[in-house]
Amino acid sequence: MLYIILTTSLCNLHCRYCGGSLHGMPSDISYDPLDLKKFISKDPNAIVAFYGGEPLLRSHVVKRFLDLLPANHFVINTNGYFIERIVDDLSKFDTILLSIDGRETVTDGYRGKGCYQQVMHAVDIIKDTSFQGELIARMAVSSDTDIDKDVRHLLRFFPLVHWQLDVVWSALWDVEEFKKWSEKSYKPGLKKLIKTWIDAINQHSIIGIVPFRGIMTRILFEMMGLPCQAGNHAVAITTDGRILACPIAPDYHWNDLGRLSTGFHHVKVQDPCPSCQVYQVCGGRCLFANRERLWGMSGFHAICDVTKFLIQELRKYSDVCEPLKEKIFYPAFNNTTEIIP
Repeated sequence: MLYIILTTSLCNLHCRYCGGSLHGMPSDISYDPLDLKKFISKDPNAIVAFYGGEPLLRSHVVKRFLDLLPANHFVINTNGYFIERIVDDLSKFDTILLSIDGRETVTDGYRGKGCYQQVMHAVDIIKDTSFQGELIARMAVSSDTDIDKDVRHLLRFFPLVHWQLDVVWSALWDVEEFKKWSEKSYKPGLKKLIKTWIDAINQHSIIGIVPFRGIMTRILFEMMGLPCQAGNHAVAITTDGRILACPIAPDYHWNDLGRLSTGFHHVKVQDPCPSCQVYQVCGGRCLFANRERLWGMSGFHAICDVTKFLIQELRKYSDVCEPLKEKIFYPAFNNTTEIIP
């Protein structure tokens, strides 16, 4: 299982699409770390990911848990500002995800002036260490994004690029603006990017576009279930020891699954997802979006529309990808990439 450990609810940034720190939990861990160790020790296949807020605001917690927790893999999602605090521990990680949204103007426009250069500095630091794992650019995709240009740009510096759409709880746009953008920019950009990816596959090269690799994996290997596995084979541990299905929604009742001291129950996606024609691949896309339809059913269907479009466009090339499916397979373990944007 994947255990997402929130080291703090605080963040040093106030990104335009996010709003900063998490609500619904203390800023610091209040449970006994030995209780967390006991809880995770029951799982011989544990994966631990550090999350926030910005997890490295509490770098001492990250350092302690790296030594304390019995995990097969360690992952961290970070904005890169404090990577120097754990430079001696980077070799212990299997995956590092750095938050960066594309070109410098796009990243700084969403996240604040200087953020792009800070992440690039973090990349340089990581590459100068003995880190041997996956280095992933994790994008938030919103109204100013050109998906083709921004992903191509990041692939110059990162071996892997992943993105999530700024939808449902967005502070930057509404559903009607999203629909217009998806038709004018996102779908055409996806087609360009897919062509680039397939052209490379025809040359026996696999470009590290995480959603493409992950979706094609689910098509070729006929994998089922919610890709991020939230609420079943992935949970988040809040700073006060609650067990959540999804780390981004600590104050929603359905998302509260239990406690470290008592264990947890499971939660699944609801209708209409299980009856959808692409459910086998999509798995419901996002548990939060499935449960909390903050954009109403119009928004729910608009997000489904772009998801179906991406899956259908990739399906066209399943025969091309079949001979290389073992190399395309992704991810090798649940590294917190949700696969479906």
